[in-house]
Order: sequence, then C-alpha cells, then structure tokens
Amino acid sequence: MCTNFALIKTDGTAELGHNLLVDAGNFIYSSDFRPGSRVSIITGDEGQRQVLPAIWGLYLRQTEAGLKPHRDYFSVNTNYQKLAKKTEYRRSRCIIPATSFVESQNGKCPHLLEPKNGSAIAFGGLFKEWTDRATGEIVYSASIITLPGHPALESIHRKSTPLWLPGEAYDRWLSPDVTDTTLFEELLTPALQTDLIATPVNKASAKQPIAVPFTIAV
Repeated sequence: MCTNFALIKTDGTAELGHNLLVDAGNFIYSSDFRPGSRVSIITGDEGQRQVLPAIWGLYLRQTEAGLKPHRDYFSVNTNYQKLAKKTEYRRSRCIIPATSFVESQNGKCPHLLEPKNGSAIAFGGLFKEWTDRATGEIVYSASIITLPGHPALESIHRKSTPLWLPGEAYDRWLSPDVTDTTLFEELLTPALQTDLIATPVNKASAKQPIAVPFTIAV
C-alpha cells in the first residue's frame, strides 16, 4: 500500500460509523492523510468502542517537542508476515476509516481508488498507546496492515493490498477478548469488498485527475 489516503464526510462515512457503533462526527476528516498525520482509529478497549486520534506510524520516538514518528522505522504499514511477532496483533487491533486511498507502481502513475458504491473503507490496523514525557499526555499511534497484492490491482500496485475488513469481521476484530489470532487467518487473503473507481491523478497529495476514471471489478 502507498502512503496516502483520504476520509471525506459522506453518507458512506456516516453509515460506517453507524455499523461500528460510533459517532462518525468524531472522525478526523482530510483529503490528504500522509505519514505522521493525525488520523482516526476505532478501538474496542474495555469492551467499548472509541474513536481516538492517532499518529499514522506505529513506532514513535520521544523528542523535546513531544512524541514524533520514529525516524528509524517506517511503520505506517505492517506487513502481514510480521503479525505473528506483534503483541498488538493479539491485543491492540483497530479500524482506520477511509473513503479513498492512493496506490502507485514504484512511486509512478498514482491512482486514486474509491468504492464505486460510495461506501467507506474499514482498514484493519494495529495501535499502540504511549505516554509523552514532555507533556504527560496519552498519545496513540497506528499502522495499516498490508497483504499480498490483489490480482485486480496488478497494473496499479502489484506489491501489496491494504487489509480491507468486511462488515461481519468488525466485532471480532475490535474485541480485546479475542487473542487467538488464528481466527483472523481468512482475513489475510487480499480482498476488495466492493468494485472500485480508479482515477489516474497527478500526485498522491493533490489528487488532481489527469485521465478518465475506470472501474475495477471485484
């Protein structure tokens, strides 16, 4: 997965919030989430759903100005092959909402990908809780889990696919009581939950269309 996504206030985000039993009005919205951005995560801590702000990048470092993304670890994504070694996979899973994301092939020819039916995306992720020694505040960080490439996206980004959770997996994924990760094995197969509209864009941040959009069928 590339390193940019968006979350726009739409009927789809409202529906996702409803399905997750949280208020979508509490989401952080932006058309340009990039590494280090503050994003929204949904957690199931203590059996209750929460919408929390998190730094996009799982590993942080302490600085005089506060906690910042760790410069020695590029951790906006967590590869599925490393999940078995992650304590967070057993105990600190989250959902990261999005309405679109950008993929490119070796950093070239970026495409904006968004559900054709207007729904929002529930990315499966991991989160960590930190205490900022400079301020004393609790800070959260998060990463999006990536899977092998999906055949339908071969011409756009063959390397990997973000974990896009189906609705029936939300409860299990967010439950802190579920620590047996074998229950998630079927989720680690690349899957698109609906058809996508793919729009060639000038660059990930600006997302200005440069060619005609086309449909990617599931």
